[in-house]
Amino acid sequence: MSRLSVYWPDEMESESVMTDEPVILPFPKSRLISKVESRPMDVVTRARLLFSNRQCRDCGYPVVEPIELPDSAVNKSGLAIPGTATLVGFHCCGCQSEWSI
Repeated sequence: MSRLSVYWPDEMESESVMTDEPVILPFPKSRLISKVESRPMDVVTRARLLFSNRQCRDCGYPVVEPIELPDSAVNKSGLAIPGTATLVGFHCCGCQSEWSI
């Protein structure tokens, strides 16, 4: 296990503060846990909505994109986890029409 020591520049110049005691830094709890636990739509319902809206309602164009809110959970790398954002509607790439769920 490696050791991490943090020193402020003033402390380094004024006095030599060297302790062998470990210092625990408090970090705020991640907001990711609460987002994943409070998901309003389960996986099966989301899959059924995506399947039933795979074609445009107006023109029948087969390329439809889901419209999602920017509230998806993020992984440790800071990237959005697919399928965790709130699904609010769909957008047709052919006739540019949009509809809500």
